[in-house]
Amino acid sequence: MIEVLLLATTLLQQGRVSDAFNVRAELQGLYDEISQATLQFVTESDLDLFHDVVYTPDWVFIDAKGQKQTWSQVREREVQALSAPPLTSMNQSIQKLSLTSGGAEVVVNLTTVRSIVDAEGRYGRQGAPHTLTETTTFRDGWVKVSDKWKFKSREQIGRPTVAVGKPESNT
Repeated sequence: MIEVLLLATTLLQQGRVSDAFNVRAELQGLYDEISQATLQFVTESDLDLFHDVVYTPDWVFIDAKGQKQTWSQVREREVQALSAPPLTSMNQSIQKLSLTSGGAEVVVNLTTVRSIVDAEGRYGRQGAPHTLTETTTFRDGWVKVSDKWKFKSREQIGRPTVAVGKPESNT
């Protein structure tokens, strides 16, 4: 009897590991899609259509100070970002995944890279070009809705770290 219980427990644990692996792969694919889409957004309509497909209607963002913001509040910043200098790259890599009832909780590092001209001299000589690499850690909530994953929440964990470098030359 004990052997049967041990075997059943082992099989259940293997099933959860397999499920976690599959969920991790699916969600990493969605993070990659979100990153690539974000780099290609041109209009407000692009933002809204993507949000309608990937995010839940009640999606929330919680900043590092613990202040909760709805999509309509975050959307304003995202619209403003459309006219900012573009990112060179954006990557979101899963650090930890925990399955929950009906979904998953994910700790993810968001890394963005952008080229700037340092007009104020914050990073060295005034007017010099630099590459800024910013990494921010988030705790994200995902839910499964009709066999599709939907992004339900994002909570910033701590402050971003910024690394400053010289831009790569093409010579």
